[in-house]
This record gives sequence, structure tokens and C-alpha cells, in this order.
Amino acid sequence: MAWSAGKKLNKDKYTVQELLGEGRFGITYLASDRDGNLVVIKTPRDVGFNLFELKRLQELFVQEAHKLAQCHHPHIVSVKELFQEGNLRCIAMEYIDGTTLDKRSRKILPEEEALQYINQIGQALIVVHGHRLLHRDLRPGNIMIRAGRPEAVLIDFGLALDFDHELTKTRTEELSAGFAPIECYSRKAERGAYTDIYGLGATLYNLLTGTVPISAIERKIERKPLVAPKSLNPAISNRTNEAILSAMELEANKRPRSVQDWFKSLGLSGTEEGRLSRVLSRVQFGFKDWVLFWTSVGAIATVLSLIVTLWNNHHSAPPNLNPSPQQSPVPKSK
Repeated sequence: MAWSAGKKLNKDKYTVQELLGEGRFGITYLASDRDGNLVVIKTPRDVGFNLFELKRLQELFVQEAHKLAQCHHPHIVSVKELFQEGNLRCIAMEYIDGTTLDKRSRKILPEEEALQYINQIGQALIVVHGHRLLHRDLRPGNIMIRAGRPEAVLIDFGLALDFDHELTKTRTEELSAGFAPIECYSRKAERGAYTDIYGLGATLYNLLTGTVPISAIERKIERKPLVAPKSLNPAISNRTNEAILSAMELEANKRPRSVQDWFKSLGLSGTEEGRLSRVLSRVQFGFKDWVLFWTSVGAIATVLSLIVTLWNNHHSAPPNLNPSPQQSPVPKSK
């Protein structure tokens, strides 16, 4: 059962302001602390499961909360604390002032801007995967852009489960059509970093085309083809187009094995420096041309300066090397 506004939590430390959302496994609230600072409170659902399932879900929730708290990164929502309220375990998380990418003002983003956000979220995923976690719900709605800053933050780890959680063996996840890979539709299929790479590639697809890609299940069952993003937006570079298609390969074994591997195909290194290198590499030829141009201009200027100097020396009066002879005095008339 969801809490109402005004509900006090954690010995009156937090006050619920409103319900933000409900998923299959969890409920999210906006709350404030005693100083009026906003926080996000997340709890596992307490309905829809039998007693054994509810107990196990809470155990997994606690395990994942501790692991998520270890994933310190500027592009990952931070965990403040884990506490218990009644029979439920709760996570207090950072509140981010901003908007999610699914509510962006521009339907189609410039490629460089979209890649900047993907690079940031990819950096976050590298940390998440390093702790043997998966996000499993990569989509624009789970990426927040901080107000007034071009900074993307990965939020809503409600489906983030360990690679071998038994819960995934008995249930299928709540899926976001167009962003979930085919293995998420199977209870027995293995999942790995390539699962999140599909969602990240689909997110980039959406940012650059303004279109939600066809779902993996339609591609598999109905054999409908995935339209290449460049067909929808010709301004997309060939390199980015091919990288998106590789990330969204229907069969998991055909996708890149890690975010780092996928970033190589995009020309990214997973760091802000890598993004800068990609920008520079895209203008490298032009930069060399400008260097050659200005070097030539400098050489020409030097030659012209020498010519002018020689010209002036040639046409100026020759120096008077001998003193003028003294004039004879005018003879006095007698």
C-alpha cells in the first residue's frame, strides 16, 4: 500500500511529499528532511507477492541497496542511507532537480550533445557493471539532466539485480518496449553488460531520431526489421549509425561485450577526455589544414617584408660618405 503525503518516516526524519511512481518491484516517493531538503525515498512493493516472495524481495532489495551505495560516480544518483519503516526497507536517495530525457524540449538532439550524455551514462554503467550489477532499464525516462547543466545522471535502479539473482529465473521484468533486449523477455536467458548496452544504444537511437525503436519482441517474433537510425536522420554520422546497430543486435552474442568495447566503435573512451578526443579527431583534418595555411601565411609575410626592405633601400638616397667641401669666401669688392 502506498503512503500518503504527510507520512513521517525514519523517526520523523523524512516527510512524504508525494508519490512519484510505482513499478513492479518498488514504489518511489518525494520527501523532505527536517531542514526542508528534498530527497527521494524508494521501497519494495508490499503487495502482489506471497510471504516468501516478499521476504526474499526485501532481502534482495537490501543487498542491492548496499551495492548501489558503493557505486560512487557523479553520473549515478547517490544513496544517502538505508532504513526500515515498519516491515519495509527503504532507501533515501539524492533528489535531482532537472528533467528526464524523455521530456526533453527538443525531440532530436545534435549528435555531439547526444553522445555527451551517452558518454556520461556509459561511464556510470562501467562502475555499475564493475560491481556486478545491471541496470536493466536503460531508457530516456531513467536519465535525468541536471537543471542548468549538461550533466546526465542515471536514476531508478528499481530493476537493478545481480547477474545471477534467482528472482530473474522465475519472473520476467517490467519492460520498456523499444529499449529492452530480447533476453529480458525470457526467464531463462542469461544477462550481462550487453543487456544494458542494448538499452544504451536504443536510447542513443531515440535521442538522434526522436523515434522509439521497434521492440525486440516484434523483431524476433514478427521478424520486423530495425530501421537504421541514419535512415530517419541523415545527419547522423556513419560511425555512430553503425555503433547503434551493433549495440542493438537482436542476438546478445553479437553485441559488444562491455561498454568500453562499444565506446571504441563510437570513438569514445568512457571519459570526458575521451569525448574531447573524439571531437578533436572529427576536426583533425581541418585543423592540420589551418596549421598549414597559417604557416604559409607567415612565410609569405616574411618574404614580403624582406622585399619591402630591399625596395626601400634601393630607392632611398645614397648615404653621403664625404663631407661637403668648404665654399670659398666671396671676394670683397675693392
